[in-house]
Amino acid sequence: MHPSTLDWIIVVVSIVISFVPAIILMGRAGRSTAEFFTSGRAAPWWLIGVSMVATTFSTDTPNLVTNFVREGGVAANWAWWAFLLTGMATVFYYARLWRRSRVLTDLEFYEIRYSGRPATVVRGFRALYLGLFFNCMIMATVNLAAVKIANVMLGWPMGRTLAVCTVLNVAFAATSGLWGVMVTDMIQFGIAMTGSFAAAYFALQQPAVGGLSGLFHRIPPATLGLIPDFGNWQLTLSVLVIPLTVQWWSVWYPGSEPGGGSYNAQRMLAAKSERDALAGTLFFNVAHYALRPWPWIIVALASMIVFPNLSDIAAAFPYVDQRLIGHDMAYSAMLKFLPTGFLGLMIAGLLAAYVSTLSTHLNWGTSYLVHDFYRRFVRADAAERHYVFVGRVVTALLMLAAAGVTFVLQSARQSFELLMSIGAGTGLIYLLRWFWWRINAWSEIAAMASSFVVSVGFFVVQKLGAQIPATVVLLTTIAITTVAWIAATYLTEPTDAATLEGFYRLVRPAGRGWRDVRERANLPPSSDSIAQSLLGWVLGCTFIYAALFGAGSFLYGRLAQGAVWLVLFIASGAGLARLLPRLWSASREESSAGNAIATPPTKAVVLARGLGTRMRAADDHVQLTAEQSAAADAGMKAMIAIDRPFLDYVLSALADAGFTEICIVIGPEHSAVREHYARAALNRLRVSFAVQERPLGTANAVLAAANFIDGDAFVVLNADNYYPVDILRELRAQREPASPAFERAALLRDGNIPPERVARYALLDIDAGGYLRRVAEKPDEAAARALGAHAAVSMNVWLLTPAIFEACQRVPPSARGEVELPNAVQWAIDHLGLRVRAMPVQATVLDLSHRGDVPAVAARLRGTKVKL
Repeated sequence: MHPSTLDWIIVVVSIVISFVPAIILMGRAGRSTAEFFTSGRAAPWWLIGVSMVATTFSTDTPNLVTNFVREGGVAANWAWWAFLLTGMATVFYYARLWRRSRVLTDLEFYEIRYSGRPATVVRGFRALYLGLFFNCMIMATVNLAAVKIANVMLGWPMGRTLAVCTVLNVAFAATSGLWGVMVTDMIQFGIAMTGSFAAAYFALQQPAVGGLSGLFHRIPPATLGLIPDFGNWQLTLSVLVIPLTVQWWSVWYPGSEPGGGSYNAQRMLAAKSERDALAGTLFFNVAHYALRPWPWIIVALASMIVFPNLSDIAAAFPYVDQRLIGHDMAYSAMLKFLPTGFLGLMIAGLLAAYVSTLSTHLNWGTSYLVHDFYRRFVRADAAERHYVFVGRVVTALLMLAAAGVTFVLQSARQSFELLMSIGAGTGLIYLLRWFWWRINAWSEIAAMASSFVVSVGFFVVQKLGAQIPATVVLLTTIAITTVAWIAATYLTEPTDAATLEGFYRLVRPAGRGWRDVRERANLPPSSDSIAQSLLGWVLGCTFIYAALFGAGSFLYGRLAQGAVWLVLFIASGAGLARLLPRLWSASREESSAGNAIATPPTKAVVLARGLGTRMRAADDHVQLTAEQSAAADAGMKAMIAIDRPFLDYVLSALADAGFTEICIVIGPEHSAVREHYARAALNRLRVSFAVQERPLGTANAVLAAANFIDGDAFVVLNADNYYPVDILRELRAQREPASPAFERAALLRDGNIPPERVARYALLDIDAGGYLRRVAEKPDEAAARALGAHAAVSMNVWLLTPAIFEACQRVPPSARGEVELPNAVQWAIDHLGLRVRAMPVQATVLDLSHRGDVPAVAARLRGTKVKL
């Protein structure tokens, strides 16, 4: 093949277009590991679904399908079609649970589900095992397909192909993080699918094929069968029976994991809501199993006519490395018939498919190695930007390692079967660990160890010459592994009660498997319905299989058979249309219990009740106007005039950020505040008041505003602080409780707050997933030292839901006898399972708590436009 200038222009343009999202989103990805690895948990369902399906469409996928068809007929694809059962289980049972867990990677799951040293060991081991070994094997398989395609289409040797691919993938994945990967996936999937349909069209146009009718006339009926020939029981057992009855729930394979996991879990964790996680995973399964297979199958069938033997491929491409020739190369060989322009489109499509898969695997593997190993076991106290930098370095190293492994592989099917054998027998535990409290970390250790040992044992025996059927290997491995992990479960101590209760509060799995934990902790049952999930699973599988086989029947010209599948497709689709709103309604109920925020809030509570003790204190070094002095003497910090009351600036910033309803919490004596806003021209805001009878603390002040909050999410902030509009706007955009985590250096560098005052502010202990672990209110030197020099600072601005009311009512008073909001947040984290997102912020806040602050604040605000 000799691509023309036009072909190369198309390839280059597609690369440039795909790079645009990476460049645009580079800055956002660099903010934190949460942005780099989970896109800030703000991805919509359609982006998640397209990204999943783009990731599983790689250069090796059409090669693998071609390999199956040429060696075992169309029905051989049941080896992966059977995984639809796993995919639908993930949609209806697990997608919402993953999103509720709010972990940054699926390996972090181990330390919220299990306890003690074993949980830590499992997390660390799987970070290396999956992130490095398994991931490199998968990427090497994809590399091998790219090498074979480039060898056929461009005549490139393996070394050149791997060098070019390494540069492209590292540039994509290390630059933009998951946001860029997903947006790029969307663009690349469109290019790749266009190329796939073009390849099928031109394959059918070959004279030897003779269009669809000629193809199906020339191919033996047994090869076209959608199910294998039951007369050949050994083939039927391996291709159909075992995949449908055992393999789908028992074998762990990346992208088709029982219970979800790996990069699919990463996408579900990146979803902005449970509904988006469920809908995105459903879309992925529809596109993966119903949309994509037939263009590949048609090319594979056509290749059996054009290149019936491997020697025909070798003769047609004498320059191809003979070691690379196999049945999987037939797909690449068929691309020689593409005309100018379409050849460039196909090269661009295959390149897009390749980059989308590799960039995902690089981001996913890096998240394991950086977040679950390096950050967890090597260096836990560095700044977020440090981990992002390490992530970019690890991305490059992973790609180099995968390129090295590529040299030892021979075919896509060989790699597929190797990965399947290593994961055999572990799948059931990944399904049950969500629904049965008794499973512990030792269960998983026993499953991994026994599966690996048995698989390696069979591999060695077969290398020594023993002929053992693949079905025997699979079933024996599953049986031994299952016995091993069940025995380990009952022979070891269960996970401690506190961890189990915390996990249930957070995830709320349904079913009887958590009854003992619920009853012991007096926890309510989940609103999820096992029965509805089962119905969704059945309808979803029917819907997609009907689409897959109905399309095939119509392509084959079997109209009656196609009509039957069409009826099933419509009926199951109607059932899903009725069921999904009920599931989403349940998700909304659970989201409310879990403090998820469905829409950007419009309400803000402004705390203006304080006594203003520090402001009342005299300061001979500061010259104030008579009006300012009067407000300072009364302790009414928010009413100190800087051309107009300081509080006007605070409210104007809230309006700029999108808030429309304001409740100012005041004391009975603060009539001046009421009078000011009664006279003010309010065009953008509705201002109301709540009276806190006694100054009992900020948590008590929030309770005073309960009638105003009225079940809605809200932002609460101090009246004597001016927060940047951008920070308030970003806080409002969060979909869960959150608080800005201010960088100490930025507060000191850009604001009016002296270091000794900042040292008294609350510090935030943030976990590896970007959530608050602890709020250290007024930390002493030892506490500050323990949190480290990079500990973020709280400026007491929070996005919360009414779930905080219970904590405000029950939190013990501080040493000063007041109930403080930061302490209430900590109480909710400890006792209610509240998860508060920490937003890394490099910005300043203007603080008006002392008379000495007035001149500096006035200088910063003078000239600022105020619109209420």
